[in-house]
Amino acid sequence: MEIIIGYFLGAFVLVLLFISLFKMASNRMTNSKRELNERIDNLERRIKDLDNK
Repeated sequence: MEIIIGYFLGAFVLVLLFISLFKMASNRMTNSKRELNERIDNLERRIKDLDNK
């Protein structure tokens, strides 16, 4: 009986681990996308400033 409970607890921990990994990956993707958009905006502003000079 203890072995079955141990397997269930292990499976539960693995599920929680996979969920946290997927959340971490999605957060990194959204953060990197936001940073890339900010960099693109900054580069576009610099190009416009250079064109105006």
